[in-house]
Amino acid sequence: MIAEELLQKKGIQYQISGKDAKIHCLSPDHDDTNPSMRVDRVTGVFHCFSCGFKGNLFTFFGAPSSPTEVRIHRIKEKIQKVKSETVGIQLPKDRLEWKGGGFRNISEETLAIWDAFTWNVPRFENRIIFPIRDITGKTVSLIGRSLDDFSTMKYYIYPTGAEMPFCPAKVKPMQGRVILTEGIFDALNLWDKGLKNSVCCFGTQQVSWVKLSLLKLQGVQGIDIMFDGDEAGRQASEKAKEIGEKLEMSARIVKLRDNVDPGNLTRPEIERLKEKLYG
Repeated sequence: MIAEELLQKKGIQYQISGKDAKIHCLSPDHDDTNPSMRVDRVTGVFHCFSCGFKGNLFTFFGAPSSPTEVRIHRIKEKIQKVKSETVGIQLPKDRLEWKGGGFRNISEETLAIWDAFTWNVPRFENRIIFPIRDITGKTVSLIGRSLDDFSTMKYYIYPTGAEMPFCPAKVKPMQGRVILTEGIFDALNLWDKGLKNSVCCFGTQQVSWVKLSLLKLQGVQGIDIMFDGDEAGRQASEKAKEIGEKLEMSARIVKLRDNVDPGNLTRPEIERLKEKLYG
């Protein structure tokens, strides 16, 4: 058993973020309203970036782990990762273009522009799927979001451990600026309602000097950081701002109300935000 399977067995909801799963903190002393704990999806090592609580999932639940199974899983991950980074991923021929109308207040038109589809195979069934492409246009990964909000595994990324570029990798700056968001549906919601300079980082810990440099090479002069309105999001915003400023980019933090994320903003709220940021 690997840690991700243990999370499913325990019925713990989680969001995939690279090699980790984000969950609500397991510490009984931390009322974690927004997932702040990262768990290695294979080994089970966890760390809450809000309160500092650390440990191992298997030890926490008194569950056995299999070192052999972990090694096999890691080998498979490496093979998949090398393939995605060299030749890329071929989109499945039996995929079906998304025709389910709007989803999570995102219009079907926007979902089509982002090449949303469905694919009835294990791990991807009952999900809306998006291809993730790098700056060259090569598909490096697939991300599937559960159509059921009560699923224990809200997101599934293939291949596991894929290096996720900002999405979209080719940006559309507004007044020389782009908006950085945590999740793909944060970016989609802003993009759908007029802020087409929005990009997804795939987690607050995924902002790096290299990725921001790629934005700068595309003419981006400034970043507007719009992470979730929780403590983890605020701390990560400050770190992203520091990285941007080291690259001599104008960086500002867009503060949201407590426990609000860009994916929850309504059209009127986004229109007011657009006016405030860009006039």
